Amino acid sequence: MARQKLNPTKKDNIYWYKDGRIKKYAYRYRFYDFNGKRREKTKQNFDTERDAELALTEMKAEILKGNIQQVDNSNVTVQQWITTFYQRNESKWKISTKKQYQNSIEGQIIPNLGQVKLSRLTKPQYQEFIDMLTLKYAVSTVRTIHSVFNSAMNAAVEEEIIIRNKISRVNLPKFKVRQYEVSEEDILNESEVERLIKYVKENETETHYTLILLLATTGMRKGEALALRWSDVDFEKEVISISRTRDHLGERSTKTDNSQRTIDVSKALLKHLRKYKLWSVQKKMINGMKLNADDLILINTSNSEPVAKMYPNQLMERVFEKGIIKRVTPHTLRHTYASLLISKGIPVTTVAKMIGDAVEMVLRVYAHSFRQKEHEAVKVINDMIKIN
Repeated sequence: MARQKLNPTKKDNIYWYKDGRIKKYAYRYRFYDFNGKRREKTKQNFDTERDAELALTEMKAEILKGNIQQVDNSNVTVQQWITTFYQRNESKWKISTKKQYQNSIEGQIIPNLGQVKLSRLTKPQYQEFIDMLTLKYAVSTVRTIHSVFNSAMNAAVEEEIIIRNKISRVNLPKFKVRQYEVSEEDILNESEVERLIKYVKENETETHYTLILLLATTGMRKGEALALRWSDVDFEKEVISISRTRDHLGERSTKTDNSQRTIDVSKALLKHLRKYKLWSVQKKMINGMKLNADDLILINTSNSEPVAKMYPNQLMERVFEKGIIKRVTPHTLRHTYASLLISKGIPVTTVAKMIGDAVEMVLRVYAHSFRQKEHEAVKVINDMIKIN
């Protein structure tokens, strides 16, 4: 495209040109930066002479403040910057964080705001974007998208691409107060757990049986069990260390500090794990493989490779279809473990440590178990103190 000829107006540094049949305005400003280097800034496409003059005044003010970096980057779009931001930081993020950023950027931010100049993005404009998302998506999704973009904007300020983050105090949708609490229907009773373990031992593979024992006797999450390695098991100290999780996004460290824990385990579980380790050695030898200390514990019977992510769910569904227990998920065994411990009078701080949750979370989620203990406490007092 040929460069338009700029024709001077009566105003200093303001020019007019023809864009087809339409008269447009521009500014061209020459100045010296703080290093004594001659610079020139030109901007076109203003509808009126007044618009060009106002933009020139604003640009001059930034130069006087020493904000030449912002002036240089005034044409950077949201898409250009957020793509750069993602590429610079993706190697630092966990797989789940990277996926979250990727979905937010490619799915919403670029399609809706990509062509907007970063320096020209206004709070009302961004508020419209948030309001539009709120009509379509859950509060958590909207807040996640905002968090991603807000991080990119803060980085733009640090890099002196923009002067300030205009969208940090935007009005976000609020979460509805919702207290999740496990009920009796969400857990298995002791006899149901016994039936489950007995059935899996007699009808499923060694790996299925090992999986059920890990979930039922430690309260660990499904992903934590799938990520367990032999190096995590200390047979001498009778403990298992939990520091990773594994799901459809891959393997990574657990989400919170509470989740990273070392727990005591029963002698019965350790005895079974010793047997399962020998079984694993034999299976791997058949498949021309060697068992290493850092290998994942749960392996497929046929090829000795790590089991698939849906392995636990498929097992629980088969057990339900056989009429052994009601339809539950692997996570039900975690709830069952915690509820049984509480019902036996184990202190809440101990339960929280074993399952890798905060004490406050345990108190809230397993409130039904504590109410049962309250009834028992009232009975104890009633037996101790007789009222005539």
